[in-house]
Parts: sequence; C-alpha cells; structure tokens
Amino acid sequence: MAEEGLRSKSELFQRVVSGALMAALGIAVAWLGGWPFAVIWIALAVAVAFEWGRIVGVPKPAEYAAGTAVTGLFAAALFIMDPQMSGPASIPAIASLLFFCVHLYRWVKSGLDLSWLVIGLAYTSLLVSSILLLRGATQLGFVAILFLFAVVWMTDIGAYFVGRKFGGPKFAPTISPKKTWSGVVGGLLSGMVASLVVLAAFGASIKPVHAIIAVLLGIAVVIGDLFESYLKRRFGVKDAGSLIPGHGGFLDRLDGFTAAVVLAAVIGVIRGGWQNAASGLLNW
Repeated sequence: MAEEGLRSKSELFQRVVSGALMAALGIAVAWLGGWPFAVIWIALAVAVAFEWGRIVGVPKPAEYAAGTAVTGLFAAALFIMDPQMSGPASIPAIASLLFFCVHLYRWVKSGLDLSWLVIGLAYTSLLVSSILLLRGATQLGFVAILFLFAVVWMTDIGAYFVGRKFGGPKFAPTISPKKTWSGVVGGLLSGMVASLVVLAAFGASIKPVHAIIAVLLGIAVVIGDLFESYLKRRFGVKDAGSLIPGHGGFLDRLDGFTAAVVLAAVIGVIRGGWQNAASGLLNW
C-alpha cells in the first residue's frame, strides 16, 4: 500500500510539473501569435495525427500524420498569411491539398478503412483551423485564448480534485469509469470561475452570457474527453502516447481542448465573422 501511495504521489508530481510547463509554453506562444503560434499548433496537430494513426492501426502512423496534419499549412495560409488566398499564401495551401490528395489515394489503394482516417483528418484540421481563427492577429485574440485555456485547464483540474474528494455516482461508467458526477460539476464550476477571472483581469465587462459560454465550453471539454476514451476503448489502447510525463500522449491532453476550441470558434465566427472570431466570442 505504501508503495502504491508513493507511486501515486510521484505520478501527481510529474503531472503537475509537466502541466505547468505546458501551460507556460502555451501562454507564451499565444502571446506571440502569428507564425510562431501557427507553427507550434501545426506541430501539435502532427503529434495528434501520429497518435490517432497509431490508435486506429494505420501501418505507417508517421506517414498518416504527414498526410493529414499537413493540411494545417492550408489553415495557416488561410487565416494567418492572407485571408483572400492570393499571392504567396496560395502556394502552401495548394501544395498541402495536393499532398493530402496523394496520400488519400494511397490509403484507398491500400484497402484501409477510411472512416476513422477521415475522422482523424477532420479532428486535426478542425483543431488547427479553430485555434488559428480564435487567436487571429489582435490582442483580443490573446484574451480569447486565455479565456479558453482557463475553461479547459480548470475544468480538468477541478474535475480531478473534486472527483477524488467527493466521489459518488459514475458519470459514464462504460466509457470512462473514473469520471463521477461530482467531478464533472466541480470541473464545470471551476472552469467557469477561472475564465471569468481572466476576463476581469483584462478589464472586460463581464456578463451572464460569459458564464453560460464558459459552461458550454466546459461541457465540450467533457464530451471531447469521453470521445477520446471511447476511441481508445474501441481499439483496445490504454494511452494515446507516453511523451508527456504524467499525462500520456498529446491526444490525451488535447481531447477536451479540441472540442472546446471548435465550439468557441463556431460561436465566434457566427457572431463576428471569419476574421473577428475572438470578438464574436467575447464581445456581447
């Protein structure tokens, strides 16, 4: 028992340290914006695509990652370099689409089940395009990213500690046995409060709709996490990877984030248009 306790404390320490480092890097890159931000998130999409390919049994997951996540170049060209897709921006966009078409043809010829491959393509493409849309080129984009980070991180942290403290009925026992209703509710409340604190820190006028949006994004985090848990159970995999100490793989860390950022981008684009997603998300 003592040995298990020490192991548990060690894993928690690793989780906290690696989580803090990732948070610091995420905030720093979000502050920089532009191409540094785009390059980092395209790289993360490559890692996610690699782990996705590994989970669903692609013979060459590295090739799958290159063939799918390279569409992040299209998103970068579209949302960072030139929204009108003219001039030099069209070059990486056209190249990435051609590159993907070549790989799609090879997958069809190899007889692989394309359903999960296409879902993986949509997953990584939506991750990259949504985060770039939300960040944009303005200071408000940075605030929107911090708002989203606060929701995602504190929903996860709150659910972990509240669930461990209070336990209770399971939330989705057949998909994620460790999740409890107390953890989910605690996570949603934690994410909401943290996101409102971020807005207050930047002098924003906080309205009830901001709390509603934060809760909706928190629910998306929970759904995204459950989806990844289902994916791993579907293919009999415990962790997406092992590159992040205490956290598993990149897909393990970005499952809830992906669902939340897509929802945030959708809300932002509907209200503010393609070039003002951050304003559409935060200005009410």
